[in-house]
Amino acid sequence: MLESLDYLTAPNPPQIREELCTASYDTITVHWTSDDEFAVVSYELQYTIFTNQSNVVSLCNSADSWMIVPNIKQNHYTVHGLQCGTKYIFIVKAINQAGSRNSEPVKLKTNSQPFKLDPRTAHRKLRISHDNLTVERDETSSKKSHSQDRFSSHSSYGVTGNVYIDTGRHYWEALIGGSTWFAVGIANKSAPKHEWVGKNSSSWVLSRCNNSWVVRHNCKEMPIEPSPHLRRLGVLLDYDSGCLSFYDAVASQHLYTFDIAFAQPVCPVFNVWNRCLTVLSGLPIPDYLEGIDYNN
Repeated sequence: MLESLDYLTAPNPPQIREELCTASYDTITVHWTSDDEFAVVSYELQYTIFTNQSNVVSLCNSADSWMIVPNIKQNHYTVHGLQCGTKYIFIVKAINQAGSRNSEPVKLKTNSQPFKLDPRTAHRKLRISHDNLTVERDETSSKKSHSQDRFSSHSSYGVTGNVYIDTGRHYWEALIGGSTWFAVGIANKSAPKHEWVGKNSSSWVLSRCNNSWVVRHNCKEMPIEPSPHLRRLGVLLDYDSGCLSFYDAVASQHLYTFDIAFAQPVCPVFNVWNRCLTVLSGLPIPDYLEGIDYNN
């Protein structure tokens, strides 16, 4: 009689399928599988922020820091309201009447805040593409006026992103479409419009002028030496930590970091004196940038 009894046991641990998980700047959708799905009554999703100083074991043993989503009936769940550019640890618990078992913890991260170029802020001699992602210098003017404009402090040929940032970590890239004269960086919300960026106390940029590469703020310039063939410039803004860093996104090479005491919201800025730049935003922060601290 005892041998004929069907003893109920706790379900096997589920497995989070990282390759199926997706993210936006404020959501993560977690997918998982279970070997004995028929024995599972419900799932529970647990998650918490993971920093590079976090210890996974201690985090898993600390109940206070975890958010819990109970009574999930499907093998997937979308978490909303997350911080952009942030890494999280997720655990899925499979539950039935006999008990529960946890998956292995998995790290997943949200993307950066997406943005586009704001045509309303563009200099009149710049052209913005229909998708608001590419800025191009209108080079139909004469060489004489073009040369004069380059050295005018009031002809920055700039355009800003359509977001203002006042918290969090953000990463974007500028694709350099053959331009040999450009500047990429950030500016305060109150920064003077169409003034040469980096030549006031309200903007911080990396700039190329033919064969000269510099970082510039408040009229102070410092030369840098990236690859002359740099084609993708990465920008990492950590507003809360007061850091703005530039990278060769292809070579994963750090170029320079500004330490900034932010006092107001900032927006991305792009200046083009010849050819064009294309913006890539809404990207995840690359893995090689996690846990790196650059001091100048």
